[in-house]
Amino acid sequence: MERLLNLLPALGLAAYLTGLEVGGHDLALMRPLSLVLALVLLPAAILGLRRKVLPDIALGLAGYPLLAGAMWWLAPAWALAIAPAAAAWLYLWLAAVAGLPPLWGRAPFTTFYARRTTPPGVWETDVFKAINRHLTWAWTGIFLACAGLAALPRLLPALSGLTGLLVCTVALPLALMLGLGARLNRWYPAHYQRRLGLVPAVAHPAGSAAETMAAAAPAPAAPAKEDQMSAKPLVVALNASPHAGMGNTGQMIEMLRPALAAEGLDLEVLELHGKEIGYCLGCGFCMERGACWIDDDHPKLVERLLAADAIVLASPVYFYHVTGQMKTFLDRSLAYGHKPRGTWKPGLAISVTARVGETQVAEYLSGMLRVYGAYAVGALTALATAPGEFLGKADVEARAADLARDLARAVKEKRRYPVTGNDYVYWLFMRELVTAYKDSFMRDDYAHWRKKGVYESFEAFADREYTRLPQDDGLRQAWIQQLITERKARKRAQGPAASPPAGQAPTAVPTGPHAARSCRELIEMMPRGFHPEAAGDLAAIYQFEVSGDEVFTAHLTIMGGQCAFSEGPAERPDVVIKTPAQVWLDIAQGRLNGQSAFMSGQYQVTGNVMLLMRLGQLFG
Repeated sequence: MERLLNLLPALGLAAYLTGLEVGGHDLALMRPLSLVLALVLLPAAILGLRRKVLPDIALGLAGYPLLAGAMWWLAPAWALAIAPAAAAWLYLWLAAVAGLPPLWGRAPFTTFYARRTTPPGVWETDVFKAINRHLTWAWTGIFLACAGLAALPRLLPALSGLTGLLVCTVALPLALMLGLGARLNRWYPAHYQRRLGLVPAVAHPAGSAAETMAAAAPAPAAPAKEDQMSAKPLVVALNASPHAGMGNTGQMIEMLRPALAAEGLDLEVLELHGKEIGYCLGCGFCMERGACWIDDDHPKLVERLLAADAIVLASPVYFYHVTGQMKTFLDRSLAYGHKPRGTWKPGLAISVTARVGETQVAEYLSGMLRVYGAYAVGALTALATAPGEFLGKADVEARAADLARDLARAVKEKRRYPVTGNDYVYWLFMRELVTAYKDSFMRDDYAHWRKKGVYESFEAFADREYTRLPQDDGLRQAWIQQLITERKARKRAQGPAASPPAGQAPTAVPTGPHAARSCRELIEMMPRGFHPEAAGDLAAIYQFEVSGDEVFTAHLTIMGGQCAFSEGPAERPDVVIKTPAQVWLDIAQGRLNGQSAFMSGQYQVTGNVMLLMRLGQLFG
């Protein structure tokens, strides 16, 4: 579909120009043709914009026949006037499409193509933006030159024949675009970096990693072809074993494949063995500019990890740590580790050892998943002394299948694991670090934090909000006072209750609220458990509005050291308790915490809430 959407604008433009030349600028032909093109190109342009698969130039190619077609219907005199110089107007239109959007703050049009061949980590660097800005201005000039060439047959009679027309409108413009523009796309990025001292001053073959990191943009007329990707979600595993797929680490990665395939996910394994990945030199350039200048295989591997739907980091234990290959790869990822990715994709850590260290290495790799925008749904570890000789291989395979299903479920359901304290520590540490060096070597990191909106709060970084419930400070203070009062009362007690005579077991007779069989019976019994000494000179009316299994209204009147039960509502209750029957019965009989039930909204209270807190003192 994307290929078709990119092809339609060029086909539509060719159809329009062909009709213009064949039809001799006849309204009877151009009007129906423009209408057909509008019915095809307009929906294609809208769909391409929604899917973000059409660059500005492709939209310009579609827009020219649409605009010209509108003129054939609305202003035919103008259309007839400019029709003889249609090619010149086309090149002017492309120059406007290329040159005007950057003036309005849009990205240069070459950015669309450059992002297809570079990892996301370099898209926000000053070098990447400058290269694409310069190339865009160069292409704007090329289009203007093509417009001038296409206008020559109309200005010079000697060139008005068919040969002159083809040379000026087709041959020479193509020579400019392919001979100058396409070569400029391949040469200028490396040249610009060499001027800044960012790449070695030697020639690099076309398509080398140096040009990739320099954000080389393909010619607009022939955008770089994307890798053929499966429509299935993709899990990318990075294997750091020197034995590649023959080792136990590779075998453990393959243990994931059957369960992933059953869940509809593809697995791609990247082998670090044999890759050219230079040591980190600690120069700090990547933190300042957003990407490392070293020309090797590292950027392409990171690009695959960033593009994946889920990530697996796998390494055997070498001297109580990951292999040197994995450590070098991770060291070179410093620029990505300082920048929250904002993706929160799921990941796994895999480690194997002969005897010890696999859990520590797996924990380390789980933390490093964050560098590539992932979090760990678990870790697969094993003991093995030789290739394939696992201790309890069936257990390892079963664990691998379980983790693969967890990984697949997290991908398909877009699950997020709960935020941890480690996330908070990372946020605090990195925020303080990028703030301290925001004006020097970490200015690119600081700009990233600001742009992503994760600088101001941990909630923004975690992309989660706290669940906030209404708080009643008066209720909290009353609860604290109740705790203090109850403790003092216990300390004033005269001692434990008298024990039954020797040899005689105590008789368990239900009394008080535990003897009630319904909420009505409970409230009717409450005056029997009333404590006058706790009431003092209290005068209050408690009204109960009961719902659920029982529906009734009653109230308790406390006055002069006495408590009385009454059916129906009171005229002026001091506090009203609205509760389901079972909730109040569970609270009275100790099966439910009253304060928790109130805070969670299982029952409601209006009026003097302080009286609610005294129920425990008044009735025990």
